[in-house]
Amino acid sequence: MKSLRSWIILLINSLVFLVVVTLSIFSYKEFKYALDERVLLQLSSIKKLKRIQLEAFLNAELENFHNANIKLESDSTINPYAVIAEEVDITCLQNRLKLMPNGESIIDITSCARKGKVKLAMVNKIANRVRQIECINNDLIQDILMERTGMGQSGETYLVGNDYRMRSESRFFPEQPPGQIKASTIGAKHALLGIDGFGIINDYRGIPVYSSYHKLDIANLNWAILSEIDVVEVTAPLLNMRNKLILISFLVLLFALTFSFLITVVLSKPLLNMRLFLNFMTRGNYDFTIVNNYQTKEIKEMFVALEKLQKSIREAINFSSEIGNMNMKAKYHLSGEGDLLGKSLIVMQKKLMEYENAENLSRLMAKKSLIEGQENERKRLSKDLHDGVGPLLTSLKLMVHTSELSSPDKKRINVVVDGTIDEIRRMTYNLMPSVLVDFGVGKALESFIDRMKKPVGLKLFMRMPPRARLVN
Repeated sequence: MKSLRSWIILLINSLVFLVVVTLSIFSYKEFKYALDERVLLQLSSIKKLKRIQLEAFLNAELENFHNANIKLESDSTINPYAVIAEEVDITCLQNRLKLMPNGESIIDITSCARKGKVKLAMVNKIANRVRQIECINNDLIQDILMERTGMGQSGETYLVGNDYRMRSESRFFPEQPPGQIKASTIGAKHALLGIDGFGIINDYRGIPVYSSYHKLDIANLNWAILSEIDVVEVTAPLLNMRNKLILISFLVLLFALTFSFLITVVLSKPLLNMRLFLNFMTRGNYDFTIVNNYQTKEIKEMFVALEKLQKSIREAINFSSEIGNMNMKAKYHLSGEGDLLGKSLIVMQKKLMEYENAENLSRLMAKKSLIEGQENERKRLSKDLHDGVGPLLTSLKLMVHTSELSSPDKKRINVVVDGTIDEIRRMTYNLMPSVLVDFGVGKALESFIDRMKKPVGLKLFMRMPPRARLVN
């Protein structure tokens, strides 16, 4: 089971980690999206500019070719292939030109060129007969394409023919003839199909690049123009930003860890103290002082409530101790309507008081019964002595008086009998004085005092307490 401190550190750092990661990923993606959009728009602008320049250049070349074209007689013997016989395969070129419509056009004859060189020719065809051929200077086209403004270190603009082979020099393979470099990429395919667009694709080297592609608007010339720049170069600032975000995230998490640790120390200290006090109370120790010097309102209120609980339990314990010592006069003040323990103790006090009263009454009744039994027994003995033995002794005295005994003997016997009669009278009086039965305690005490004064000659006085009186 994790401690409160561990849970606080875990939750705070998890929340901070989630927020930092979310913000970092969002910032990274937004920056990447903005960078992608900006680079692709820039490439599209560069491609558009160079496409317009190429189209204008080729159309101007074709216009110059048209203006400089000499009208030839139909039976002219001039060989139009002589000017390029050394650079191209004439048979291949003738087969290629058979498919050309009549008129003046720009024709891609790279497939017929020797050593894979790029050849672009302007052809005049009249009545299905080629009258004139003139090659366009490919260096001028290359100059337009090699303009590197806004292209970075790895950017290039190149041309691709309908056979998916390059029609301009590659800046990455400058020694290799363009016609031998195949560029069968997604961008080239889309452009040759007439689909203009841009995106991140793999170029002819198999390397991810930002690419913008378009088809040249030149009759009979099925070429695509592509402007591309390596993803690695473009995303270098993005990677730098990513590393900075990682570093910032690490620093933020480190700060959050330190801050959460300090927070847990501040929050857990009063809770640990409260746990200590509660452990004291669970072990039955309530004689301790609660220190409440915290400034936080909620924590201060918690300790105030704990102090009230301690006071309430201590009062309940003291009250129960007094009840245990049978001090039924002890008082207890309820701490509130919900003080069930106090209410239970008060009910228990009332029950014990009722039990004590009942027990005292029972004890009193038992004593009264015992005293009444003793008094009855004394009355019986006194009556038996007075009514039984007394008459017998009187009869004995009469018999002695009427007997024929001598006077000294009679006198001696009478003395014994009189002494016996007096002793029985005394015993009868001690068992149950007749004055007590007939006149009550007051007269009995007065009679007792009179009897005590006569033998010894003492003066005895009976002092009554205030407001006391004798009951007859």
